[in-house]
Amino acid sequence: MLTLMTCLLSQHSNAQTRYQDSIFASYTLDSVTYSSSTGYKMDIYQPAGDVATKRPVVMLIHGGTFVSGTRSTDVTVVRLCQDLAHKGYVTVSIDYTLASPITNMLDSALAAIEVFKAIGDARAAVRYLYKDAATTNTYRVDTNNIYIGGNSAGGVLGMHYAYVNSLSQFGGRLIFLNAVDSIGGTLEGNRGNPGYSSNIRGVISLSGGLNEANWITQCSVPMAGAHGTADLTVPYTCGYPFVFNIAHVPLQLCGLGSYNAYLGNNVPYNETLIFQGAGHVPWDTNVVMYHAVDTLVTGFLYKEVSGTAPTTCSGYPAGITTVGSTATIALYPNPTNSVLNIRSSEFISSISVIDAMGRVVNRVNSLHDLEYQLNTTNLSTGIYFVRIDNAQGETMALRKVTVE
Repeated sequence: MLTLMTCLLSQHSNAQTRYQDSIFASYTLDSVTYSSSTGYKMDIYQPAGDVATKRPVVMLIHGGTFVSGTRSTDVTVVRLCQDLAHKGYVTVSIDYTLASPITNMLDSALAAIEVFKAIGDARAAVRYLYKDAATTNTYRVDTNNIYIGGNSAGGVLGMHYAYVNSLSQFGGRLIFLNAVDSIGGTLEGNRGNPGYSSNIRGVISLSGGLNEANWITQCSVPMAGAHGTADLTVPYTCGYPFVFNIAHVPLQLCGLGSYNAYLGNNVPYNETLIFQGAGHVPWDTNVVMYHAVDTLVTGFLYKEVSGTAPTTCSGYPAGITTVGSTATIALYPNPTNSVLNIRSSEFISSISVIDAMGRVVNRVNSLHDLEYQLNTTNLSTGIYFVRIDNAQGETMALRKVTVE
């Protein structure tokens, strides 16, 4: 992966380079028990040789339908943890409660309990980071910049952690009130490290979902999300998740395709990536798709930690990017300040750059390339849309790009 190979010679780079580029040649890995009450562990990745005194944290949670997987077995979670550590982040992968027996996930009430136990574990893990910052300060965590999320079930967990903030959201539904009772009667849970905050600044959802899309309410935390439109395991819109390849969990999940009406004014900043025709977590096995997800996550986090992301709760567009069903396309780096690399699985015929007013400010025609480097040095700083067309005149992708 490019993000693993690109290492600058010195870590003494400005803030715009750190958190964007792989400026650390290696990382360290510690495994610690984050909760004495459960015994669960987390892996903590840190940029080797880093001297920064406060570092943002990204906690990524593995998939496995809440019945399988560990902190070290989810290939996307591990790769992202490694990639982001190279860029200067402290990254964390956690173990959490899994359903036993697995048939619990086929009963709606028991499935809700299993999910909320896992959410309680994640809150305990975040509280562990706050506790460390307040006591030994071993990991030099910036508690104002803690982000969580994950892949598949980890994305489901992260979305409910981020957007379920009050018992009133359940509308008296006993299935969820009983699930909260199973972890001590509050959303904070009783899974460890009481007395510390579990606040987060943003969420990353990779094939994740919410029971109700309208739980994304006004001034919710920022989100980065990716999803395939043909996902059956976690439905792209709303439906029952399909597990074990044999049965549906009788508990609704609403994926990225259902969020449009609730983003924008409700969420000050969000970046999302839709893979038309793709199934569940396609980036686990497709290198180009993984790179697109890595670019999405990096760009989202960089804007957040650098203070360039919008912070108001009105008027900001959802910014959903659609990837055509016949082509997989990656644009990087994003944000960019000199060159935008474009890589496609199908031949590119033309590239258009459109400014925020809808004007075409640059166009490249008569191409027949799978890769192209677009010079952005003549563009003013700001937000643009890059449209990529094939020889048939079809738009294969329309992406939002920031020029700095």
